[in-house]
Amino acid sequence: MKGVLIHICHRLDECLDRARGLSDLTLFNAATGFIDYDGLSYVLNYLGDINDVRVVVGNLGPIPRAIYEGWRDVIRVYPNLHTKLYLLGSGVAIVGSANLTVGGLYGNVELNILIRDGGLYSQLMRYFEELWLNAKPLTEDYVEDAEEVEVRSTKHSAAGFVNEVNRALLDILGVNEECLTTFNPKRCAVAVAEAINRGFRDCGDLPENCVVDAVAEELNLEVKELARLLIRGPGLTVVAGHPLCWVRTFINLLRTGRVSVEELDSGVKIYEAMVREASRKCPSRAGELARDELMRLGDERYRDDYVRWKIPYRLLSLALVLPITDCRLVGIRRRDGSALRRLACNQ
Repeated sequence: MKGVLIHICHRLDECLDRARGLSDLTLFNAATGFIDYDGLSYVLNYLGDINDVRVVVGNLGPIPRAIYEGWRDVIRVYPNLHTKLYLLGSGVAIVGSANLTVGGLYGNVELNILIRDGGLYSQLMRYFEELWLNAKPLTEDYVEDAEEVEVRSTKHSAAGFVNEVNRALLDILGVNEECLTTFNPKRCAVAVAEAINRGFRDCGDLPENCVVDAVAEELNLEVKELARLLIRGPGLTVVAGHPLCWVRTFINLLRTGRVSVEELDSGVKIYEAMVREASRKCPSRAGELARDELMRLGDERYRDDYVRWKIPYRLLSLALVLPITDCRLVGIRRRDGSALRRLACNQ
C-alpha cells in the first residue's frame, strides 16, 4: 500500500480517471442514493473486467427496468439511503455528493474526495458491508419502465433544458419543429442539413460547430455549460433530430477509451459508431430506433441520400455535447467545398 492520498475532484468521472492512474482497481462496491442506466453502464465499461460488483441504492426514486434486467443480482435496495460511496479496491475510495447517474458523472456540479488510505478504507468497507447485509433484493416493486420514468421527468429542469435547446435551434435554423424534436431522417435530413449549410457554411469552422456556438449565445451560456446541462436530459428525448441516448452512449464510448479515434476518420464513420453503440446500450425506444437505423445504414443509397451528404444534420446533436470531452469535430476542406470530418482529441 502506498502512502495516504487525498484528492478533491468535482465530477465522478474525474475521480475515476484519477483513481485508475493510482493503481489496479479490483472491485466496484457502491452505495448511492440514485442510479440510472447510463451512470452504471459507464462506470462498469470504464473499469473493465471487474468481477466484484455490488451496488446498494436507496428507495427514494424509481430504478429503470434496464438496470433491473441487466444487474439485479448485484444490486440491493436500502430504505432512505442517500450515501455516495464508491470502493474500488487497493485502498482507493471515493466519497462525496455524486450519485451513480449521468448527472453525477459529468452533468452536475459536485464535490467528491478521492482517498487512498488503508485504515480509512477498511472502515468504509465495514460500513458498506453492513449496508449490503441489511439491504433488500432488487425486485419488480422498485422498478419502472424507462418511458414512465422519463415522461414524468419532463416536469424537471433536465428535460426542460432539452426543449430550450430545440427552441433555440428552431429560431436559428428556421426548420420544421418536428425535425428537431423527433427522429425522422427521411423527412428531415435534407431540410436541416441545407439550413445548417445555408446559415453557417462560411463561418470559419464546421457548420455544426458554429450552430453550437449560436445556440450557446442565444441561451447566454458557454459551450461547455451548454453541453453539461444538455447531457443530463432524459435519454428518450430528442435533440437536433436524434435521441439524446445515442449521443450519451457515444460520449461514454469516447471517455472509456473503447473506440479508436483514429479509425473514425469521416463523418459517416463517426455517425455509424454512435448508432452502433446506441443499438447495444440504449434501452427501450431509443435502442429500437438505433437498431432500425443500423440496418438502414447497410443500404448504400440510404447512406448517400440521408447520411453522407447530410452529415451536418447527423452530427449536430453530437456537436452540442462534445465540449464536455477533450474531443471536437474538425474538418479538412475538399476541393468541392465540403469537409472531411474527424474527431480531434487531446491526449
